[in-house]
Amino acid sequence: MSPVSRRVRTLCALLCALLCAGAIVGAATGRPTGLTPDAEAALVSAYRPAGVDTSAVQTGTGADTRPNFIVVLTDDMRADDLQYMPLTQALMADRGITFTDAISPHPLCCPARAELLTGQYAQNNGVQHNESKYGGYKRLDSSTTLATWFSGYNTALIGKHANGYDRNSPRDPGWNIWDPLTRNRADYINFGFFGGDVFTDDYVTNRIEEKSNATLQSLAAADRPFLLYSNHLAPHERQPSGPNSLEPAVYEDRDAGFAAGVEAPSLNARSWNRKVNGGLPHKMKEKPKPRSYVQTRWQARVRSLQSVDRAVASLFATLEVTGEADNTYVFFTSDNGFSLGERRLQHKNNLVEEGLRVPLLVVGPGIAPGSTCDLPVTLVDIVATLADLGDVEPAITIDGASFAPALAGLEQPWRDTTLIQTGDKYNPSKDRRLKHKGWGLRGVRTERYTYAVDPNTGERMLFDRKLDPWELRNVAARRSYAPVAAELDRRTYKLAECTGRRCNRVFGPVPRPKARASR
Repeated sequence: MSPVSRRVRTLCALLCALLCAGAIVGAATGRPTGLTPDAEAALVSAYRPAGVDTSAVQTGTGADTRPNFIVVLTDDMRADDLQYMPLTQALMADRGITFTDAISPHPLCCPARAELLTGQYAQNNGVQHNESKYGGYKRLDSSTTLATWFSGYNTALIGKHANGYDRNSPRDPGWNIWDPLTRNRADYINFGFFGGDVFTDDYVTNRIEEKSNATLQSLAAADRPFLLYSNHLAPHERQPSGPNSLEPAVYEDRDAGFAAGVEAPSLNARSWNRKVNGGLPHKMKEKPKPRSYVQTRWQARVRSLQSVDRAVASLFATLEVTGEADNTYVFFTSDNGFSLGERRLQHKNNLVEEGLRVPLLVVGPGIAPGSTCDLPVTLVDIVATLADLGDVEPAITIDGASFAPALAGLEQPWRDTTLIQTGDKYNPSKDRRLKHKGWGLRGVRTERYTYAVDPNTGERMLFDRKLDPWELRNVAARRSYAPVAAELDRRTYKLAECTGRRCNRVFGPVPRPKARASR
């Protein structure tokens, strides 16, 4: 371990100790962490920045008092994984707001990351899948991301970027600090960054943590508002080579005993390894796995998140050290959720609750500690909210809606129907005749229903989550649900090609099922 890495780990360990000792008094001071003067002095003496390329960072005069933003992104983290991150909960859930119904509306890595860079759905940013003709980094127009129109801000991205971005790819425009992973982007152990750092027999979370803290220190010193994306790999499975080389997530030795004797929550779900009555669209491939497989994968996932948990704590410590804690919003979320055997589904790119729902915590000025919000916000809304809070005018038409009023504890109008969709890997030899190329399922989610249709085959899926919270009955073909399916199909048609404000419509009540829906 390098001297810099040891210092960052020391800083994080000190913050963890301070949390346990009660030295953090955020609720009383209103600050995100609110370190006591003695604790802050201790952190200053412990902190030493790592080297980063700051040549493109622009200095200011301190006159621009707009807030700073940090977005911490995990990879494939389920909403219920958050309970296993105690530091993040203490620093963010207890001192900020928790969104209890946040979703990734296109639950797959590259489309989700494109949404977080553009504030647009895939029909507008062009990224429908991770790879092939309609997916990957090549589909992203990097000249029109938020980095290019976040005027007056220094911007930085550290860690995982869009699928297909590698060491031969150019630097994306607009970023003042740019150091994404470019070699073995899903390998925790052997990997490299755009800036030229290559690591073997190392651990990627620690390096992303180190670079994120160093970047934050440099941005804070520039006396100009900043936007930092800190994108982690965990708890994604390790992929040391090709697409068939998936292994359990890698974790540090210190975390080998975490969750020992704890059973994966999915193994106790009513939907575990059960077929859906009425079937699922073929695009949602069932892959039954034994309990031991899921248990091993789940433990590796939550153990890998312990390093992310410490990395989040170190970012908050650095905010205190740099004096930026009072004027910084920190967002914590994931690119998508993940299925672990529910309904015999594995992984992602499935329009079920485990795949759609993601954690979303926000800490910052004016946010009431320990508050919650049940608005069904999405990743595209995060970009709209950043722009709203930063008083920035997007240079493109964004599809999300700002939830800034909700952060302040205010009631605000919201759409009643959210577009959800998946892409499909394009095979030119068999898919060239398809009318809707590169699409998997397209549908909508409301307070009660989840609906999806395969636009190429017409297969449909409808879950009534009020009567069937485990999503075990596909009622799309039931006569009693015909009015419901027809209305949700109409909304899907309206939203599938929406842009801007038209993506945030209020349609009104969904018709009730005819007669009495069977339970």
